[in-house]
Amino acid sequence: MQQTQDLAAWTSGRSLKNLRRIAGASLMLAGVLFVWAFVAQYILPPPGPTTENLLQYIAEYKWFFVVSYALFTAANSLSIVGAMGIYVVTRAWDRSYATLGAGTLVVGFTAVLLSSTAPALITLSDAYSAAAGNLVSQQALAIAAEAVTSTNNPLIASSFIGVGVIFVSLALLKGVCSKGLPYLGFFVGALNVVRGIPPLAGYSTVTAIFVAVSSIWIVWLGRRIYNEG
Repeated sequence: MQQTQDLAAWTSGRSLKNLRRIAGASLMLAGVLFVWAFVAQYILPPPGPTTENLLQYIAEYKWFFVVSYALFTAANSLSIVGAMGIYVVTRAWDRSYATLGAGTLVVGFTAVLLSSTAPALITLSDAYSAAAGNLVSQQALAIAAEAVTSTNNPLIASSFIGVGVIFVSLALLKGVCSKGLPYLGFFVGALNVVRGIPPLAGYSTVTAIFVAVSSIWIVWLGRRIYNEG
């Protein structure tokens, strides 16, 4: 009986150790992918002011949008895996903050994945290009694209992720020797919420700062979790 319990405990510990390593590696890779996703999205000139301009713009730079969408999808998916490891590591320091942090992060990253308008806009852009010369069809597609873009509200997902990062940082503050990681997390979490506010969402400077500090925090946290394994 004792041997069975010891074997179960060893197996459970081994599984958690593997989860920490997988989650840590996922976060480090996600941090790198986020950088390249933003680069693929923001190295292009801005589109015109109308929905028709946007559809033409997407058609012209289609592969940049496809690559950016694929990178964002991969990075957010890996971040969900990483959130599981965050909980496993930080629950030993503060279970409440660990639960709230990992939970809100999963909700936030899932919301990002489910609310992305990129696939719909790429499809509408292809149809818009194929309907060249048919003004009625193009106008209908432009109206559809406008409806799609109007549903894009990054503030909700950004708020969940930002609050999740702050909760995780509160748990880290109780467990890590270096205070740099949690304090950077407070800044990243607050910036994640602020950058989703419509007046600031379009500023490239805010985006650049966010990409830089958030990627550093994600990779740093991923390395910490990986080392815990």
